[in-house]
Amino acid sequence: LASAARAFRACASSYARAHACLFVVRTVARKVAPRETRRAEYAVRVAPVVVAYAAKKRLIRATIKQPAARDAAWNETHAWGAREMERVICDFGGFFRKVGQIMGTAKQMMPPAYLESFARTMDANPPTPFPVVKRVVERSLGCALSERFSRFDERPLATASIAQVHAATLRADGRDVVVKVLVADKKMMIGDVASMLHTSIALKRVGLDNGVDFPTVFRAYQSVIEHEFDFNVEARKISEFREVFETHGLSDRVATPRVVDELSGARVLVMERVRGVKVLDALNRARRRGRVPRLPSRARDVHNASSGGGASGDGWEGVFHTVFRAWGVMLLRHGHYHSDPHPGNLMLRRDGKLAILDWGQTQIAPASYRAHLCRLVIHMCAEDPRAIANEVRTRSQVKLERPTTEALTALCYAYFDTRPSALAEINMFDLNNSPFLRNKIVQNTEEGFFTIRTVFLLRGMMRACGVTASMVSSWERDARAALRELPGDHGASAVPWAITTRSKRFLSRSVLGIQRMINVGSGSRLNALEAYAASKAAEREAREDAAGEDGSPGGGKRASFFYD
Repeated sequence: LASAARAFRACASSYARAHACLFVVRTVARKVAPRETRRAEYAVRVAPVVVAYAAKKRLIRATIKQPAARDAAWNETHAWGAREMERVICDFGGFFRKVGQIMGTAKQMMPPAYLESFARTMDANPPTPFPVVKRVVERSLGCALSERFSRFDERPLATASIAQVHAATLRADGRDVVVKVLVADKKMMIGDVASMLHTSIALKRVGLDNGVDFPTVFRAYQSVIEHEFDFNVEARKISEFREVFETHGLSDRVATPRVVDELSGARVLVMERVRGVKVLDALNRARRRGRVPRLPSRARDVHNASSGGGASGDGWEGVFHTVFRAWGVMLLRHGHYHSDPHPGNLMLRRDGKLAILDWGQTQIAPASYRAHLCRLVIHMCAEDPRAIANEVRTRSQVKLERPTTEALTALCYAYFDTRPSALAEINMFDLNNSPFLRNKIVQNTEEGFFTIRTVFLLRGMMRACGVTASMVSSWERDARAALRELPGDHGASAVPWAITTRSKRFLSRSVLGIQRMINVGSGSRLNALEAYAASKAAEREAREDAAGEDGSPGGGKRASFFYD
């Protein structure tokens, strides 16, 4: 016993010394090279997860043949991996919280365990201490807070990965304002994006991205994140888009905040406070109650009147018609669009107008990309599979292993339109048992990623509001106008007549309907995919019922690729 006690004390002493040395080295490294140390620590935390998934994939493929058993094995792995990544996001913060927000809303791309874990990280964003916020604002103003504000709330209204928002009242005229304060370390955030890019490359190399091509996703973020750190740029964008909405006759339905220019700068943005109901708050309340969110009566009057009346979805269809028009004008006509229509960035003002609150993340759409989208919109409105597939093959960055007409058409309706689609309801990680896994996305679209993410976000909000509508149908008029306005070879010669589009749609629907009825050709393949999607939807609804979380209206409706 004495010998064992001595051995134990020796081991404990050795462990304590090693732990102390590690603590000292880590502390010194964080002081001397904080960003490099952060990247190294992140890699150490994530590497075991990547290695475990790579090993599990080989093991499952070699030992489990039944699809249901494979699903069960993967669900167990996903539950463990989601817990580990949730800890990483909470411990590191920064851009990793932004990733949690992105992936927490990407229902079509992530397993349920990850959706739940990432959703929790969105609610757990710790606020920056008020003394830090105060110091940033006073440096920007060049004076004490009390000189410019008669009231400045220490408790933030909202906290995000890059900025924090506080309510305040101007001393000069008593206006209520919100003060957006840059609190993130720019170099650290850019380094976080690079770390995530390296992780996604590793996942792709070991075959764990399921054909989604995540490296392209993070390269897309690399191209826009730097602009989010200059609030002077955001202030100019707010003014720019207000003029765009006025020019295109949307100012009676869509609003942007008004900037207090004399108090704003690169790190502080002061805007008049917008009063109303955040779409995110309405959705959260409705989810808890298990019902469709209530639309304020003034908003119903404003948006349903502008959409021609008769809107379904408890009045929400009129709101989404306004959203479609606003994004169609920005993307197709103006060539510069808001690329983060998260429900937290949308508010229904007291006068009924839709206010778009946060303009930090926008994307420029080059003329060639706009022309490509406009042609795609027109072909999709015509429901012409051959024209859709040809446009994607010749003009898009997206590459499939086997770019068949059916696969490319299904992909477009799933990821570039909001109408119900069987493929859009399939979780990318559920494709382990699906034939579609054998036709992976070899290359994703960097320029189109934010457009696709916009569709994902809008479809999620629409489903919660009980709305089924087609975004591209609302875009057809703007697509035709944009093609006529675009310079050179991009536009006018390629604009088909509207009667031609409608004739093609009638013919396409007739042919596809017959093929699906007798289960041949494209109709047979679409039937098989829809049956697979329906089985997965049934499994998901059963899980939600068992957990007492089933509150999504319209979730059981029959999906169709060519529903209008």
